[in-house]
Amino acid sequence: MAGGDLGSKCIPVLREVSEGVGGKADVPKAATPKSYKDRLLFELRAIEDAYVPILEASTINYTNPNRQDSGIAFIGVADYGWGVSDDALTSQRMTLLARLRDWSPRYRLLFPHPTPQVSDTLDGRIKHLESWLTRERTSEHTIPHVTAAAIDLMRSDIEKLAGLAGLLSDDPWPARVVVDTNVLIDNPDVATYLSVLPGGYLVHLLPVVLRELDDLKRSGRTPELRDAAQRANRRLKGIRSNGGVGEFKVQGSVSLVFEHIEPRSDSLPSWLDLTVPDDRFVASTLLIQSTHPGSVVYAITSDVNLQTKLVAVGLPHVDPDATT
Repeated sequence: MAGGDLGSKCIPVLREVSEGVGGKADVPKAATPKSYKDRLLFELRAIEDAYVPILEASTINYTNPNRQDSGIAFIGVADYGWGVSDDALTSQRMTLLARLRDWSPRYRLLFPHPTPQVSDTLDGRIKHLESWLTRERTSEHTIPHVTAAAIDLMRSDIEKLAGLAGLLSDDPWPARVVVDTNVLIDNPDVATYLSVLPGGYLVHLLPVVLRELDDLKRSGRTPELRDAAQRANRRLKGIRSNGGVGEFKVQGSVSLVFEHIEPRSDSLPSWLDLTVPDDRFVASTLLIQSTHPGSVVYAITSDVNLQTKLVAVGLPHVDPDATT
């Protein structure tokens, strides 16, 4: 994330790049991605749409072993179970299960302090949707007698999950920004992104970035790198020296806040290694976005590896090296 060669000190015209999970096409700079909350709801509806043909292709069998003339009673058994899936249906189930498991922890992050009722809805509905894809049990009490009823129950789970989004508040900042270390070294003017975010934005300076700047001004590989890190550090200190707490006015509709909380959450994607600076940057950005679901958090970075990780968690980035 830091320590690369110094690039041009002039940031060219920026091109916003917004790639969803799976690597979608670039979004023109005039287009504004929907809020994070809306994008997660869009993903949920896509999961719903993919779930329907799976249920339509499934069979449901009567599995209750109790018979009037058997003389044996089985207590607590379910009446119905899923029939055997062929290879094509099994493949569809696994594909959708991966999508659901990718989506669910990011949606949970929107509710860091859920009430028991919210927790029950999240845990119960997600678990139910997963169980109908894994089908670990030969029978289950929630399975109805026909697939049409199963589709209705699945849609009910989706609606209950989507309904939780109504608990989330709007955001006073439609756009928020995080900037990686190399970008600040090249150009510490955090107001320069008004060319692609003309409505203004709030910059969040992450602890991992401030720490890297501090390290580079002392032990950067070259004198030029150490000097550039020192200039960026002075620029940021100058903003904070203007007084006040919380949000600091930078220029016009651009403000800045110094973050102090390190990323920690059991709901973060398991592949993030928080000992790796790039992963800490992604984790911090994801948590900021989850804390402000009514906004869009843009990561300013030209680091391809970092961009790839941002895409993996569904966050848009702006590449300062890209031109229109």
